[in-house]
Amino acid sequence: MDNKEVNELLDRYFSGKCTPEEKSLVERAYSHLNKPYNKDITEEQFQKMKDEVWNNLNLNAEPVRKTLWPGIAIAAAAVAAIVFGLFFFKAPGKPEPGSGAANYTNDIAPGKNTATLTLANGKTIILSDVKTGVIVDADKLSYNDGTAVEHGDPGEGRDEVVMSTPRGGMYQLTLPDGSHVWLNADTKISFPSQFIGKERKILLLYGEAYFEAAKNKEKPFVVESDGQLVTVLGTHFNISAYKDEGAIKTTLLEGAVRVSLSRGKRSEKNGALSYRRQGGQDGEAVVLKPNQQSLVTENQSISIKPVDVEQVVAWKNSQFMFESENIQTIMKMVERWYNVDVEYIGEITDEKFGGGVSRFDNVSKVLKSLESTGKVHFKIEGRKIYVSK
Repeated sequence: MDNKEVNELLDRYFSGKCTPEEKSLVERAYSHLNKPYNKDITEEQFQKMKDEVWNNLNLNAEPVRKTLWPGIAIAAAAVAAIVFGLFFFKAPGKPEPGSGAANYTNDIAPGKNTATLTLANGKTIILSDVKTGVIVDADKLSYNDGTAVEHGDPGEGRDEVVMSTPRGGMYQLTLPDGSHVWLNADTKISFPSQFIGKERKILLLYGEAYFEAAKNKEKPFVVESDGQLVTVLGTHFNISAYKDEGAIKTTLLEGAVRVSLSRGKRSEKNGALSYRRQGGQDGEAVVLKPNQQSLVTENQSISIKPVDVEQVVAWKNSQFMFESENIQTIMKMVERWYNVDVEYIGEITDEKFGGGVSRFDNVSKVLKSLESTGKVHFKIEGRKIYVSK
C-alpha cells in the first residue's frame, strides 16, 4: 500500500466514510498518539509523529493483530501500512533520497505465476503463466479455472509428482485430497498422485509454502522437510525452508500442528526426490498454537515464539510486509521474487526497517521506499542490485 492509498483511508476516516472495521483499525493504530492525524503538519511534527509510532509499535501491534485474521485482510494491510509504513514515508515537501530515475539504469518487473510440474513418467509440463493454479486429481490435471492441462496425466497410485517454482515465480496447487497449497518463489515440493495409506504425506524439498490442509481425522496430513516433520488433521500453516535461512520456520494461523525433529535426510536418485530414514526415533516435538512460529535450526533444536501471522503470509497475498527487519533479510525476499542478485558494497547497515509494498510493483518502488529512510542506497545494473550505506 502506498502513501496515496494510506492518505485516502485516513481521509475516509475523518470524513466519516470508513467501514466499522476500518474505523476500528485506524483508531487502534493511532490510539497511543493521543492526537489526530493532520496531513498539513510540518516536517518536524511529521518526524516526531513518525518516531512516536515507531517507538510504540509493540504497544499497538498485538491488539490490532488479534482482530484481523482472516476476515478483513484488506483493512489489515491498510493499517499495517499506517503502522509500519510511516517509517518509509517522506514528510510533506521533502523529496525522497534517490527518487530520481537517474539512480537506476534500468528497472525490473516483479515475478509472476509460473511453475513446472514433473510427472512420474519423467514428463515435464511448464504450467501456463496466465493461470494461477493447478489441480492434481486421481486421473487428470486441470487448471483451477477448469481448463485441462495439455498432455497431463498425474500417474497411478503412489506415483510421485514434483512441482517447482523458479526465482521470480509463484503458483497455487490443489492436491488430490482437496488441500490447497501456495508455493512461493524458488520452491519445490513432491507428493503422490493419489493419497493411499494411513497418511497424506508431502515433501517440502526447499523453499516456502502455505498450506490449507483438508480435514480428515482418519488420515493425518504430514509435511516433511529436511530435519522436520509437521503433522496435522486439518489446519492453515506456513513453512519456510529456504536453504540460506539457517532455520526452518513453521507458522500456525489456525488449528494446531505438531512439529517434530526428523532423522530423515534428503536424497536424490535417478531424478527422484525423497527423504531417507537414518534409523532411530524422531526427536523433540512441540505443538503450536495459532500466532506461534517454531524454528528448527541446523543443530536440531526447536524453539517457539509469537509472530504477526499477517506479516509471515503477506507473500501469499502479494505483499511485502516486514517489521524491524535487517536489510539482508529484506533483500533475500527481493532476490527471490525479482530474480536478481544482490551485492553489498562496503559496510552493511545495521538499521532495522519496517514497511509494506505490493509485490506487483517494480523493484524500483521497493528500493525507493527503503532509500527514503536515508539509511541505505541502491544501484541497479542489469539484474544485479548493489547495496550501500
